[in-house]
Amino acid sequence: MRIINVMAASLDGKIAGHSLESDRERRAYGFTNQADQDFVRHQLTTADAVVTGANSLRASQGAWQIQNQKGRFPTWVVLTRSGLDPALRFWGQDGVDKWIVTPDPHLSIPVAPNNRLIVTPPADNPAPFIAKQLKDAGFERVLLFGGGGVNRLFYEAGLVDELMLTLCPLMLGTPNASNLLLPPLTRPVFFRLESSNQNENLVFLHYTVHK
Repeated sequence: MRIINVMAASLDGKIAGHSLESDRERRAYGFTNQADQDFVRHQLTTADAVVTGANSLRASQGAWQIQNQKGRFPTWVVLTRSGLDPALRFWGQDGVDKWIVTPDPHLSIPVAPNNRLIVTPPADNPAPFIAKQLKDAGFERVLLFGGGGVNRLFYEAGLVDELMLTLCPLMLGTPNASNLLLPPLTRPVFFRLESSNQNENLVFLHYTVHK
């Protein structure tokens, strides 16, 4: 199984102006462009599952419903401590398998055949447990969509294999902006550049992680 971190970041390493900023808002002020959106859609066609945080899901209101090359939607794995609003569009996406991963055994989610609650065991970092669940489910290619706190868990555990980074031509510099990776890491993570491509003023960078 390979875990690929797919992110778009500003030149100062921010992924959004605030924690609930939507893709539509980012496009409106030039953070991303159509080529970046098309790139993400293509990555989803190769994916068995997508791992993301609750705030990232709240910002988008739901999953990207892009069928993969196996003819089904990737499973969406959402990490949360406090749960998700039952009114979110996400819960109405019946064709999408949803894993809600939480340390809270009492968390309630809507009852549906596609909904699964996964309770993590007590641990400082639940990422190894989550990765084992993904591997045991037979997933081969997993996209890591962040945000910064979720990214940190997987990098800290040495589980990320690749980084697909779209570098966007702006600096946000705002106090509430969301980081690509929320500190701290106990050790640096090193990358090897595999390819780079340009579209307008955006640069698409593909890295593999040194392990």
